[in-house]
Amino acid sequence: MDTSLIEVLNRLGEIERELLEIKLRIGAALAVDQREVEGAIRNFLALGEEVSRRWVGAPSVLEEFRKSRGHEF
Repeated sequence: MDTSLIEVLNRLGEIERELLEIKLRIGAALAVDQREVEGAIRNFLALGEEVSRRWVGAPSVLEEFRKSRGHEF
């Protein structure tokens, strides 16, 4: 085998390892983002439950939400 061909194969191996490392880093970053999104959703739902629990009297939370979103009939 020609020396230059061996060098090319070695460099391709290095590039493959670098790409694998980048792929792993991106996967880790996406997992963190997904956990943050899921946490934000849980907090939002908990807030909605707390508002509903503390809301007293008419109109109901659902009625006010529908009115604010233009769902009046």
